[in-house]
Amino acid sequence: MKPTVELDTFEQAWNAFVEHLVKTGLATKGAPLCKRIPASGYDTDEQRDHTLMAVIEFKDQLQADTAWNAIEDRIEPLGALHRSVISMVHDPVFTFWSEL
Repeated sequence: MKPTVELDTFEQAWNAFVEHLVKTGLATKGAPLCKRIPASGYDTDEQRDHTLMAVIEFKDQLQADTAWNAIEDRIEPLGALHRSVISMVHDPVFTFWSEL
């Protein structure tokens, strides 16, 4: 998050974004925000110092692509919800995974 953003403010924006994705059928669910525990022996990522992580689950690639296109096309109110979240972060890292 940007240094001026409060965690509660970001969490509210994130939850509204994910809730809209799920409510409109663009995602199946979103996990709660997770806080990184860098002092843990489990944390071996020395390249990044990110402090939060979030996961959005999609039922398949088609649903994920549909959500991505809606965000890219700024379909409202999704576009505004996404811009709100993005405006509060710096240096985000996105990864996309699929079950085997």
